[in-house]
Amino acid sequence: MKSMTGYGRGSADASKQNVRIEVEITSVNRKTLDAQISCPREWNGLDQQCKDWLKETFQRGRVNIQIKAESTEGAQSGLAWSAQSMNESLDRLRSFAESQNIPFAVDSHVLLDLAKTLKDSTALPDWREIEAPIKSAFDTALADIDSMRINEGKALAEDLRQRIQELDTIRQLIAKHAKNTVATYRDALMNRLKQLKLELDINDERVLKEIAIFADRSDISEELTRLGSHFDQFNEFIDTDEATGRKMDFLCQEIHREFNTTGSKSSPIEITRAVIEGKNALERIREQVQNIE
Repeated sequence: MKSMTGYGRGSADASKQNVRIEVEITSVNRKTLDAQISCPREWNGLDQQCKDWLKETFQRGRVNIQIKAESTEGAQSGLAWSAQSMNESLDRLRSFAESQNIPFAVDSHVLLDLAKTLKDSTALPDWREIEAPIKSAFDTALADIDSMRINEGKALAEDLRQRIQELDTIRQLIAKHAKNTVATYRDALMNRLKQLKLELDINDERVLKEIAIFADRSDISEELTRLGSHFDQFNEFIDTDEATGRKMDFLCQEIHREFNTTGSKSSPIEITRAVIEGKNALERIREQVQNIE
């Protein structure tokens, strides 16, 4: 089981082209797979390729991918730029300033900012020429984030097992209180009849019919059986290697429905309290499930 939250980083060098690639991947929970990719504007088409690579690891979640590339030439100075690009950019800036009647003066600060802006912009080769190192950095980042997601998934799995066990304990408590529901109702009914000075025998047909109707209306054996089945399924989902976040979310809805039905059919205060406790515990499970792939 994997969490949908994680962070991964990878890097690689394209030695022949003097380019270093860095990839950062972050992810958070989302019902579907939504990938947002940021990469150098010169590398058109790389974003689609990244989405194809991503599908091997992610099935859903909001994934942000940032790919940076910079020339290793001029690394000592920290800048790598073309004088021609600088001149062309300055000419365009000067023309624009004149068209807007804005004074334009070039100083060292303007040159430094422009050099940073143009850094590596003309030095990047076509991404297809260095696809192998890009893929290598991408795979390293994927492995990094996947490791983090798996580790968090293990913690989530252990937490969910404990919480499902708590729900099953509540289910057993409800079953225990439900055993005496009909007998308690029968005694209460006879007491009310006596208070009204209606001396009816317990074997009177009208009394038996009333008790039978109550027993049928308050029978929660099916709901308790389904709850037990849902808990077993939930534990199976925890142990599987497949992505089961959606299935767990659906199962939470079904468990909530069974608790609701159990509460509406039961009159004892002990069962009502247990149902409320079960729904509160289920809500905590649902919050955890939102982070599971």
